[in-house]
Amino acid sequence: MARARTAVRGRDQELAVVREALAAGGGRLIVLRGQAGIGRTALLDEAERMLRAAGLRVLPVRPGTGPDRLGDDAFALAPLVRTVRDRFEEFQEAGPADALAAVARLSDAAGRDTGGWRPSIVTALGDLFDGIGRQGRTAVLADDVHAVAEPAPVLTAARRSGCLVLATCETGTEHTPGLAELLAAADRVVTLGPLADDVAESLVRRAQGARLDEAVPGLLRTALGPLFGNPGTVLATLADLRARGRLTVFRGRLCLRAPSEPIELPAGHHLLRRAAALGDPAARLLSSVAVWDGVNVTDLPLLAEVMGTGLTDCGRVLDQLIEAEVLVADPAGRVSCRCPALAASAAGGPGVRGGAALHAAVAERLLARHRRSGGVDPVVLADHIARGGAAVALEAPMVARLLELAEDAEREQPERAALWCAAALRRLTPGGPEHARTLTRLLDLVLRTGRYELLRDVLTQYAEQGPGEAEHGLGEAEQGGARSSSAEIRLAAVLVALHSGEPPAEEAVRSLLDEGVTGREPIGFAEWWFGRPAGPGRVPGAGGVTGSAEPAESACSDGPDGPDGPAERAERADPAGSREPFPDDRMHLLTTALSGDPAACERAWRRSGRAPSARDVGRLHCAAAVGDIASVAELVLGAGHRVPATGVLGVYRRVVRDYAAADWSQAMSAVRELELSYAGDTLAHQAARLIAADICAARGEPGQAAQWLDDAVPVPGLAVMRAWVRIGLLNRTGGDRRAAPLARRVSRRQRAAGQRAGLHLLLMRAVRTAAFADDHDGAAGLLEEIELLRDETGTEAAESLFLARALVHRDVHEARLATELTRERGDLPSLMDSCLVVARFAEDPRPWLREAHGLATRCGASSLLERVRAVTRERGVPAPRARGRREALAATERRIIELIGEGLTNRQIALRLQVSEKTVENHLTRLFARTGCRSRVELAAASLGGRLTQAVT
Repeated sequence: MARARTAVRGRDQELAVVREALAAGGGRLIVLRGQAGIGRTALLDEAERMLRAAGLRVLPVRPGTGPDRLGDDAFALAPLVRTVRDRFEEFQEAGPADALAAVARLSDAAGRDTGGWRPSIVTALGDLFDGIGRQGRTAVLADDVHAVAEPAPVLTAARRSGCLVLATCETGTEHTPGLAELLAAADRVVTLGPLADDVAESLVRRAQGARLDEAVPGLLRTALGPLFGNPGTVLATLADLRARGRLTVFRGRLCLRAPSEPIELPAGHHLLRRAAALGDPAARLLSSVAVWDGVNVTDLPLLAEVMGTGLTDCGRVLDQLIEAEVLVADPAGRVSCRCPALAASAAGGPGVRGGAALHAAVAERLLARHRRSGGVDPVVLADHIARGGAAVALEAPMVARLLELAEDAEREQPERAALWCAAALRRLTPGGPEHARTLTRLLDLVLRTGRYELLRDVLTQYAEQGPGEAEHGLGEAEQGGARSSSAEIRLAAVLVALHSGEPPAEEAVRSLLDEGVTGREPIGFAEWWFGRPAGPGRVPGAGGVTGSAEPAESACSDGPDGPDGPAERAERADPAGSREPFPDDRMHLLTTALSGDPAACERAWRRSGRAPSARDVGRLHCAAAVGDIASVAELVLGAGHRVPATGVLGVYRRVVRDYAAADWSQAMSAVRELELSYAGDTLAHQAARLIAADICAARGEPGQAAQWLDDAVPVPGLAVMRAWVRIGLLNRTGGDRRAAPLARRVSRRQRAAGQRAGLHLLLMRAVRTAAFADDHDGAAGLLEEIELLRDETGTEAAESLFLARALVHRDVHEARLATELTRERGDLPSLMDSCLVVARFAEDPRPWLREAHGLATRCGASSLLERVRAVTRERGVPAPRARGRREALAATERRIIELIGEGLTNRQIALRLQVSEKTVENHLTRLFARTGCRSRVELAAASLGGRLTQAVT
């Protein structure tokens, strides 16, 4: 891996050792050892800068870097000669020419064999270093001395002549005779550990030359595990991701494409080189452990059999990989790759048996053993069958056994049960009753676990067989089951499309999406979700949809964890594991929830026998208003419905939640992930762009806001949300008086169409905007509109009604009621806007301004902060400070004082705290003023004497 020579961070203790040696005077030999990529060279470079600044002359000896490096001798005489010749002008007053010529002759004679040692080498080195040392103190810096067979003679000779010697070597090479001699002779050996996480994250952020997306450091930390503290690994992995096109600039941020896909170590990483150096058996074993996701010691016989090697050889290679720190073993005897990125590289390497192929080979051997004598753990066998794919041939009894195991595992291990159920379904005849029952079970498990990718095989099998052949040759009752199965196939297609963001590849499946989910919607699912038909022979629309999916009312049952939950459905199963087809009432409840229509969901919810609270009904309408289908489904179906963090629905839900929690940086990161990683142009994409536009407007980025808004295709299902964003833009850009007319127009149009979802949020934002602009008539008109909405929807509009009354009548009591409801709803941006408006008329504006200022600071909403300052001036009160600022400032000041006590300069303190040197100077100026100290020394002494506690805090 290429080495980046940059200023070192996070190595203050190691540099302190160098400072101690410098202060001690005389000759000293310090060895710095650490893993490959840990930053030995960078530390040596920083030490060189520090030593030069202290007035020392420096001889950097770098074995193996010269043009004739392949001819270097075994004692590093040639690199020393090259360095002195390169810097001859610096040392010529010492008259080293004769001594240097003698060392050069000895280097030529010594050769690469340690047998070339001669006693005259010691004399010649002594003469050379004595001459150099007479002209002033000199430091010799030798990098990667493990590349030299016998480094001790040169370095100990330099120390005897009074030089300060710093040498670096790689961990794991200490047992070679030459290096062992050097370590024994050293005055001090310092081991470089991994960088702290915060230092490593700072390195990541500073390394790429562009603003890094907030998610990237966390993703790297997860992938690299303990190697995240290895700067060489971090920088090389970033460079590799960028070279592959996975790390790319999007809207001014450096983002990772497809973050759910594994991050691999770069091809030249030292762990991969170590594994390769151990030979082909080690590479195959490493890949097997990676694919197997770790192996137990008890798995070794089976693994050796699959690999075609003897058990003894397999164990020996395993020990070698552990000794090389490529694999790690836990106390329970489980062996795994050192980090997920290494496992990803090993599993995907050239010539490696694919994951499914390895599991299939293991499954076949276990099946053969089972047929011969039994005694095979059924869980282990089922796991390998499920992961082995279609390559594993199964007889009917084993398929039935898989289904039995899946049923037994449903309650405690639903994810495992889903894998086994999918494996069994793959081997059943489509259209048959067992296939229908198993499909029902799989759908239930997928909904509970979020493993929607398991449905792809179902859709592929349906397309390969053809929709018309499922009922061919079946009796009347079986044909009814096949028709039931077709409805579930349509549901599977909908679920895959919702989470993947793309229509299924198979034309037969895509055509299912041109129908509504329940078959009674005014438009098809594809037109609602993708904005265009999906089936063959259909002309895609040019833009948005022509309507919104509103499933008709239906009698519905409970969600997965209600009275008709998994346990009760299991009780209806017969001993063979059969079950009723997916019940119509539950199907309707599910598909209604997935449609995102709040009125239909609420009706289905109530008819299922459950009585949702007013709070849950409010959450339902708020989620539907912003197209958060994941939250709608979870509310209606209960906790048994799981949406993974990845996938279109999961990522968009993060956008919504982070926006509401005022964590706008993470919300924007999720928006960028949606754009880069999911190519489909779904309803969720349009909604995420609208939220991004609102964030950018509040942050004082009108150009970005306009671009996001332009990218969001207008669709009827998001008409209210789009108007809500436009009013926000008017509010941030001085068009406040246009907000009330726009909101009233949209409200009347939506109410006339019977589509009221989100109107209370729209009208609340509009009334805040009108009130802030002193548009009293506009605010009064919006109050009338909100009262009409309250009459039509009941308690849903209570919050907006309290707020409108408060702002129109300047009633602080009503304002408190409204803001408490907003706070309970968890909508911090709305709370921020409300507090700011109420501060204009409240008798004591300070608490309102304080909360608005704190939230605006948290969001990074610069335009809101400017308005807070304007209202502060208008009301003649002190400017608020964000909570925690004083505490954070005090912590920073205490840390600066501690670092002064350690002897660090302002520049070094700035590097340690990752701030500018000017910031450190400003902190010191304030500390001097508050404490009466006149110098850094007095400040440190006062701190040690305990006299600064009150001044700092």
